[in-house]
Amino acid sequence: MRPKKQTAYVSLCFMAVLGAGVANAETSDDSIPRLESASCATQALEDLNASCYTFYGQENWNAPNGNTIELPVGVIEPETENDADEESDPVVFFPGGPGYSILGNADYIEQLRKDIGNRSLVVFDPRGFKHATPSLECPDYAAVSPYHNIIHTPALTASLDPMERMQHITSEVSDCYQKLEDEGIEIAQYTESATARDVEEIRSLLDYDNVNIFGSSTGSGTALSYVRYYPDSVRAAILGWPWYTSLRNRAPLDEFYTLKSKFTDVLAMCVEESEACREQIPAWFLAIDRARRALDDRPYIAQVESDGEQKTLYFDGAAFLDTLYLMLPQYYDELPRIVSQVPEGDYSSLHDFFMIDEYNPVTEAPNYAMGAFLAQACNDMGTNRPTPEDSIAAVQREPAIIGFEPIWLCAWWGVDGDVPPEHNDIVLAETPALAIHGQMDPCCGTRWSEALSDTMPNLQAIEMQAMGHSPVNECRTTVINEFLGDPLAQIDTSCQNEVPLAEWQLE
Repeated sequence: MRPKKQTAYVSLCFMAVLGAGVANAETSDDSIPRLESASCATQALEDLNASCYTFYGQENWNAPNGNTIELPVGVIEPETENDADEESDPVVFFPGGPGYSILGNADYIEQLRKDIGNRSLVVFDPRGFKHATPSLECPDYAAVSPYHNIIHTPALTASLDPMERMQHITSEVSDCYQKLEDEGIEIAQYTESATARDVEEIRSLLDYDNVNIFGSSTGSGTALSYVRYYPDSVRAAILGWPWYTSLRNRAPLDEFYTLKSKFTDVLAMCVEESEACREQIPAWFLAIDRARRALDDRPYIAQVESDGEQKTLYFDGAAFLDTLYLMLPQYYDELPRIVSQVPEGDYSSLHDFFMIDEYNPVTEAPNYAMGAFLAQACNDMGTNRPTPEDSIAAVQREPAIIGFEPIWLCAWWGVDGDVPPEHNDIVLAETPALAIHGQMDPCCGTRWSEALSDTMPNLQAIEMQAMGHSPVNECRTTVINEFLGDPLAQIDTSCQNEVPLAEWQLE
C-alpha cells in the first residue's frame, strides 16, 4: 500500500503508481528529520517504478552537532492493488554486509518482491552506505579484506607468517578510520542503533502505523535493533540468514572454534549416509585437523600472473580453514575427498579448491562502502572492542581468524561506537519472527535462532537443506509469504529439503 496521507515533506502523486516517477518536492523547509521526493538513486529503482525520496536526519540524534545524513529511500508498490478492506502492511528491508547496497541490483530487489507477495517494499541505503551522504568510502581496504577479496587477499596468501599477513590489513583499517575522521565524520554514530532510529523516523514520515521488517545477514542484527528499540512499530520480523550483534561480537577465537565444528558436522553427515565414506575417513572427527596440519607442514604454493609478473601465493592450514568458511556451500560435497587426499600428500584437488584460475590482481567491492563495513562491524561492539594486544594474541593462537572474523581487526579502528549499554544483550521481545538459515552456512546457522528462542518466544526457524548464506529457492518464498500472512501461526517447514544434497565426492 502507499503511504496513507501526504505530509509537508512527502509529495505523492497518482502518476507514480502509473510508473511516471515522483517529481522532486520543492520546499524551503530545512527541518530535521524530513523526507523529500527525489530522483531515484539508481537505474534499478527507476526501472522498478519506485517512488523515491531522500531522508534527512541527524548524524548524532542524541547530541546534534550540525552534521546531517541523507539516505536514499525507495517505495515499490505491489503489482496489483489490494482491496480497500485488505490489510497489507509494508515490508522494510535491512541490507547486510555490513555496507552492501542493494539499490542498484534489480534482480535482488525482484527476489524480495517475490518473497513478500502483494505488499509494498521499502528499500534504503543505511547511513554510511554507498548512495548515502556521507558515504563512508575506503576503497583501499577492499584490496586486503578477506570478506571482499575472498580467497586471494594478501592477509591470507602473502606470507606463511601470520604476523606478516596481519600487517597487510591492520594498516588499511587505521588509514580508513583516519580518512573518515579527517572528512569531519562523527564515526561513532554509524551503528545499528542509529540506523534503527533513522528507520523509525522514515516509518513515521511515510505515515505507516507499523511495518514488517526483513533483514539480511548483519542486516538482521539491525532489524533486531529496531525490534529492541521500537517494538510497537513492528508487526513481524524476518531474520534472513542472521548474523546479529550479541553473538557476532563474541571473542573472535571463541567464535571461530564454534564455527569450525560445522566442517566436522558435514563429514559426519557423509559417514552417516555412506558406508564408503565411513571407510574412507574412519576418523572423521580428526580429519579437518589432520588436513590442516599437513598444509602447515607443507603449504600449497601457487604461481600466478600479476601485472605481467609472476607472483607467489601461499596456502597453509589457516588458508584451508578460511576457504572452507567462505566457500562451504560450493565445496561441501568435495570435502571428504580433500581431507582424505591432503594428509597423504596428494594435493591434486587444491588448485581448484583455492580457485587459482580465478586469481585477479585488481580487487574492488563495487557495491560496498568499505568504511561503512568497518564502522558497523567495530562500532557496534561498544566497549567490547579489542585492543591490539588482544587481537595479536588471538591471531598468534589461531591464525585462521585473520580471514574469518572481522572483529579482531577492530583493535585498529579508532573509536568505540556510541551504542546504548544494552545494545549487545540478547533481544527480549514478543514480536513474531521467522529465522531462515542455510544448512551449509558456517557463518549464520541455527545456533543464532537457538540463542534467541528463550527471549523471543514467538520466533520460528527453518533450515534449508544444502543451501548456504542468502539461500534463494522456492521454499524461501513460500515460508515468507505464509509467515507474513499470519505471523503467529505455525509455519509449514516441509519444503526445507526441496534442494537435494549433492552426491558425496569420494576417491
